[in-house]
Amino acid sequence: MSGLAINNLGRLKQRAWSLAFLVVLAMMSATQFCRAQAMQQGISVELAPTSSAVPVPDADSQVALIITVTDTGRIYFGIDPVTPDTLADKFKARRSRYTGALYIKADARAPYASVVKVLDAAHIAGVAGVTLLTIQPKTTQAGKPAFPEGIEMELAWRSTPATK
Repeated sequence: MSGLAINNLGRLKQRAWSLAFLVVLAMMSATQFCRAQAMQQGISVELAPTSSAVPVPDADSQVALIITVTDTGRIYFGIDPVTPDTLADKFKARRSRYTGALYIKADARAPYASVVKVLDAAHIAGVAGVTLLTIQPKTTQAGKPAFPEGIEMELAWRSTPATK
């Protein structure tokens, strides 16, 4: 075997190892980035735009309690469809394992009555406060995480109207 053939074989091996090293580095850095940006699965909706919401990074937590109301009025607990009648029981079952906040992700075109049903079920289950997730019309810098934003509210007892 000539010296030229051995030299080319050595270069090929060196390039293969260099490429393998770069692939491993890329995978490691992508894994760390993905872990930092981990978001739970959910139902996509068009959130209502607001100008006074605050960042709520916990809404992206894997254990966050998220209720979604679609533009047709369908209600989802996480990614599971639910009825308003069973929603209070589902809140009670999940809140026993997790004491975090409840997030409502309602479509901007969702019927108001559907959102009220979710709030009523939360109140029946003993949830004191919820955060309505919204979107703010502003730009974010490339490379910086964009946290969900929302408006926090407390649920109060509704008084029953006086009968005449």
